[in-house]
Amino acid sequence: MVLMAQDTHTDTPKEQTAITSEERTSRILNSIVNTSVILMSIMMGAFSQLMVNTTGAMASGMAEAFAGKEAGSKVKEDLEQKLPEAEKKMKDMISGIRQDMYSQMKQKKQELQGLLSDPKFEVGPKIIDRYDFKLPKLTQEIDDETLARYSQLVISEDSQFAEMFKGLTEWLNSLPMSKDN
Repeated sequence: MVLMAQDTHTDTPKEQTAITSEERTSRILNSIVNTSVILMSIMMGAFSQLMVNTTGAMASGMAEAFAGKEAGSKVKEDLEQKLPEAEKKMKDMISGIRQDMYSQMKQKKQELQGLLSDPKFEVGPKIIDRYDFKLPKLTQEIDDETLARYSQLVISEDSQFAEMFKGLTEWLNSLPMSKDN
């Protein structure tokens, strides 16, 4: 099914916003997956940093109590050096989850088309289309590098991205649940 706009001057079909049902479904599913992955990435990054910092504070405090201030500082320094390793493991895990979500999405695309018939599902891609970050849109499949660049927008507190992301999370929270849930 292709949706076509009518040219009012010539009465001939004009492909202004020609989009197939399959393309619509892909845009919606990619929007959901990518927004969810970015949200998960933000949460996991914050969680890994919190865990390393908390563990570091506890371990250095214990080392300081038993072996002196210098030992405590050494333990804290060692744990801080491990933060990039922990962050890499989180990124690898998120990459695997992202790839798995794309794979599942492709397998279940036909089944999901009926569920996605509600016009509320179109809001997310429309939000995404209003912004241009000079990156592939979140309505497309994105790779790890693009995900990292979007995450950088979060870290740098880009106001446009924050505005878009707030709209997307509100959109996700407003979506109808399947009848099974």
